[in-house]
Amino acid sequence: MDSLIIKDAKPNVEKIRKQIPCNYAIDYEIRGDFKDGYITLDKKTIKFKISISGIEEYKEEKDLTLKKKTGLKTIIRISKIEEIEPISVAEFRVGKRKLKEVTTFEKAERTSIKITKKREYSSNIDKPSMELMNKFSEKGVKIPLDSATRLLELKEKKGVKYYNKVVDALVSEIKKRQVDPYEAVGIIAAQSIGEPGTQMTMRTFHFAGVREVNVTLGLPRLIEIVDARRTPSTPTMTIYLKHEFEKDESITSRVVKEIENTSIIDICDIETDVEDMTLTIIPIKDRLKERMVTLPDIIDALGREKGITILPEESKGRVIVKPQQDSYKRLYATQERLKTLTIKGINGIKRAISRKQNDGSWIIYTQGSNLKEVLELDEVDSSRTFTNDIVEIGQVLGIEAARNAILNEAKRTLEEQGLEVDLRHLMLVADMMSFEGSIRAVGRQGISGKKSSVLARAAFEITTKHLLRAGLMGESDSLTGVAENIIVGQPITLGTGAIHLVYKRDNPAKQVQ
Repeated sequence: MDSLIIKDAKPNVEKIRKQIPCNYAIDYEIRGDFKDGYITLDKKTIKFKISISGIEEYKEEKDLTLKKKTGLKTIIRISKIEEIEPISVAEFRVGKRKLKEVTTFEKAERTSIKITKKREYSSNIDKPSMELMNKFSEKGVKIPLDSATRLLELKEKKGVKYYNKVVDALVSEIKKRQVDPYEAVGIIAAQSIGEPGTQMTMRTFHFAGVREVNVTLGLPRLIEIVDARRTPSTPTMTIYLKHEFEKDESITSRVVKEIENTSIIDICDIETDVEDMTLTIIPIKDRLKERMVTLPDIIDALGREKGITILPEESKGRVIVKPQQDSYKRLYATQERLKTLTIKGINGIKRAISRKQNDGSWIIYTQGSNLKEVLELDEVDSSRTFTNDIVEIGQVLGIEAARNAILNEAKRTLEEQGLEVDLRHLMLVADMMSFEGSIRAVGRQGISGKKSSVLARAAFEITTKHLLRAGLMGESDSLTGVAENIIVGQPITLGTGAIHLVYKRDNPAKQVQ
C-alpha cells in the first residue's frame, strides 16, 4: 500500500508535534487515500512517521496549522506523529523505480522484507550422507556434505573394497593435517604468508585486461590489506548488472554514464575575459552527447555555487559566469573551482569502463569507489558487485563481509603472482583483523598495539612510551603470551611449554599397612 512522503522544514514539524491531533494545510495538491505517511527534512532521510485520518481540499477552518501563509491547497488530518530511527528514502519505490529524493511530496510503497527462520542444515541432508558424516565423526574427523556425496557415488561405481581403502586414506590424511593442541598457528601463518611475500613484485599492473584502469598488485597491495588502509592507493570497483540487463549494451552504456562523475572541465572549455571580469563556459557538443549532459544540467549545477552571477546565453549555447567581487584573484579562484564542479554522476567514481565477456555479458570497471551509492542503482546486481576498498565494505555491508573481503583480496593478490598459500593461514589473519567488530591493522595501530601485555607491546614498537604509560597507569602483566615470557626468560605456553608435569606420591600410610 502506498504511503505519503512529505519534504518539510523542522519548525513546521515542531508545530505539528505541539498541536496533535493536527489539521495541516499545505501548498500543493494531494489526492488519494493514505493511512500513514513520512516526513523528511533533507530530501533523502526520513525521520518522522505520521498517522493520517483524512486528506481534503483546502478550505478555511478553525485551528488549522499552516505550512505557508498563502497558496494553500490541501489539508492533511494528522492524528499521530512519532520520531523514528532514520531510514533512507531509497527504501521506497514508485512503481519499479527506486526513490532517490523527495523535493515536495511522493506517493511511494516501502519495500517489504520478509524474514523467515532458516531450516536446520541437517534437515536438508539425505539419510545415507548423514550416516556417513556421523561415521567419520566417530573416527574423530569431519567431512563436508559434498565429500560424503562423492564417496557414496564412488562406492556404487568402484565397489565396497575400493571405497573402504579411500575412506581409510581420507581419515589418515585429514588427521595428518589437523593442528596439534598448543601449536603456534600465528607464527606458522606469518611465515607461510611472509615467505612467498618476499618473492612478490613491487610493480603495479593493469587490472583484468582493462588498460585504462590501474590497480595496485603484488607486495604493495598485500601491505595495504594487512595495514587496513582507510583508502587504497588505487580504489576500484567491479560492477555486475542484473541478469536481465547484463547482455544489453544500451543499458550498460547508460549505467556507465550515470555512475561516471562528470565535471565541467570534462565537457566544456572555459574562456577567461580579464577585461570584463567574466568566465565563458562553452560546452563541447560531442562530449555533451557522450556523457548524456544538457546545457540546463550545467546551468543547474552552476546555480548551486555561491559567490557567482550566472548569465545564460542558451541561444549561443554557452553560459557566462561573473564573480560577485571584481578582482583578478577572485576571477582565477572561481575558474579553478568551476573546473572540478560536479554536474552529474556518483562522487568518487572518476572513470567507468564497460567490457564484454566471452558469454556476451557486460561488466563495468571503475576508477574510484562508492559502494553505497552504486548498490542503490536498480540495474546493479548487489550480490556480485564488489570493491577493493575493504574498510568501505565493512561500513556498507558489515564486518562479516569485510572479513570475507580481506580473505578474498589476499588470496587473489597472491594467486596473481603465481603463489599458493594454504587458505587457513589467510583465514586466521582475516579473523584476527575483524573479530572485534571493526577492521584492525596488524601493526601497532591495531592488533600488535592493543595487546593486553605491556611487555609484548613494548617489544614491538615505541618501547619507552609503553613502559612509561604502564608505570603511570599501574598496569600489570600476567606473562601469558609468547613475547613477554621470552623477555623474562621463561618457557612459552606453546608446544611442550604448555604441559605441566605433576608428581603424585603414594600415600605413606598405605605403604605401612
